[in-house]
Amino acid sequence: MAQPFFSILIPTKNRSEILAGAINSALQQTDQDFEIIVSDNDDSPTATRDTVHKISDPRIRYFRTSGKLAMHENWDNAFSNSEGLYVLVLEDKMRLVPNALSILRENIVNGYNVISFAITFSKLEILGPATTPVFGDDWKSVDIVDGFTKFLPNSFARIPKGLDCCAERLLLKQIKNESPTGFLFSHVCPDYSFGFMLLSRIEHVRHLKTPLIYVPNNWMWTGKYSNGQATYKKNAVIKRFIEQLPINKKQIVENVPVKAEFLWINMVLFDFFTKYKKQNHKPEINWSEYHAFVMLLILLGKKLGGDMTEEKKALQASLNNYSFLFKIGVYLCFLRQLFRNTIRVLENRLSALKK
Repeated sequence: MAQPFFSILIPTKNRSEILAGAINSALQQTDQDFEIIVSDNDDSPTATRDTVHKISDPRIRYFRTSGKLAMHENWDNAFSNSEGLYVLVLEDKMRLVPNALSILRENIVNGYNVISFAITFSKLEILGPATTPVFGDDWKSVDIVDGFTKFLPNSFARIPKGLDCCAERLLLKQIKNESPTGFLFSHVCPDYSFGFMLLSRIEHVRHLKTPLIYVPNNWMWTGKYSNGQATYKKNAVIKRFIEQLPINKKQIVENVPVKAEFLWINMVLFDFFTKYKKQNHKPEINWSEYHAFVMLLILLGKKLGGDMTEEKKALQASLNNYSFLFKIGVYLCFLRQLFRNTIRVLENRLSALKK
């Protein structure tokens, strides 16, 4: 069998009831040169297997794990079993728009071997094709990282994370071989750790502002399938996730001033400190913007129904170590970030109404 152009990795755990939607969104692509790798890490030995076997297509390759892998190990298992020239990850709760692979191939043909793209959220189960021509920009990897460390608008979206990018297999194999952990998708956050290692090795990223993946039914905000919401609510899902990590809780917060283990930004920063190793580029975190971002996460966590008492105490304890002028700067940063996010939410709602 000829080597497929794309490998679509679908690492999954205990979500067999929504998995078929992700697989079908791949099967319905306008570009049909792909393979689908399902890495089944369910607690149940049969739930996901039965779902996959109901879909008859030779391009679906199913791999059963022990059911005991950590998230990053399951993602890496999917990559290790793939064969395509270019690789992208599709979470079980996500869907590809019908022409996603065609758009990616067009950019690859034009000379880009790493392409990041937007992800959107929808009240609908199925979205139509992305609008073409697609609007995109070329970014230097150092500029993406500098934006991230300063918490600039849209800086997180430009990072070529596993969940919102497509990259050349040969490049990814080199990154995996050089990885400090031996994994391509490493701990703590498999998507961000992947992104920081990728940015360490490349000079440019093609970023498409047009969403190629969407989360249907607003699952991210209803919380049922959201790991992000699990960190706010500190439920069994996130506790199990942390317990499976090969590092302890103290290590996660070792290099950040707000010592709260469930803050997802602290997990991302752990990955940044341990995975971003670009020669001659030593960016520093803007700690005023960081504290402001933590305040924003606390506000969001309360809105989502989480108990943010621990995070508030950790934030206050951290601010007590800084000067009055620093605290004033943090609150000004917070107001600016809050304004930006409010505008972004309004823009997204207006865009959804137009659809």
